[in-house]
Amino acid sequence: MSIEEYRQEILSILLNVKNKKGELRFDEASAKELLRQLSDEELEEGMLFNTPEDVAEVLSEVGKL
Repeated sequence: MSIEEYRQEILSILLNVKNKKGELRFDEASAKELLRQLSDEELEEGMLFNTPEDVAEVLSEVGKL
């Protein structure tokens, strides 16, 4: 999987995260902004140990702040 594919999969997951009321937590702009916090180098290194779901979960926790 390429970095771009990995990044796109994370974005897709973020766009489907729901809050306790069942509403989507992130619109496309805010999900992309969260994802921009990680450089390609950070993602590439993390790909060895983290699934896109893992990364999306961490980013969605950061997004609560």
